[in-house]
Amino acid sequence: VGNSYLSVDVPSGWHVDKGDIHETNFMPDILVSLTAPKLCSQFFNGTRHYVGGRFVPPFISEKYGIQMPPYPGTSQVMQVDIVPPNGQTKE
Repeated sequence: VGNSYLSVDVPSGWHVDKGDIHETNFMPDILVSLTAPKLCSQFFNGTRHYVGGRFVPPFISEKYGIQMPPYPGTSQVMQVDIVPPNGQTKE
């Protein structure tokens, strides 16, 4: 049994927008994005991706066109789909 890795917001060594530009080949198993997924999350192909935190008030979301996940009830965390850069979902 190997180790599992969890990254919070941006995986270690990754550029926030462009992903693993230094070719570290680090890929966490789980990614927890704070507030909203960063652009680099499009390169994430681990097993689970979560968005955590309701830090953006509705008026800011509306003003800047930010689509927040539909958090159930009072939940602060929601699992989101992993969609790779080619747009095809994982099977």
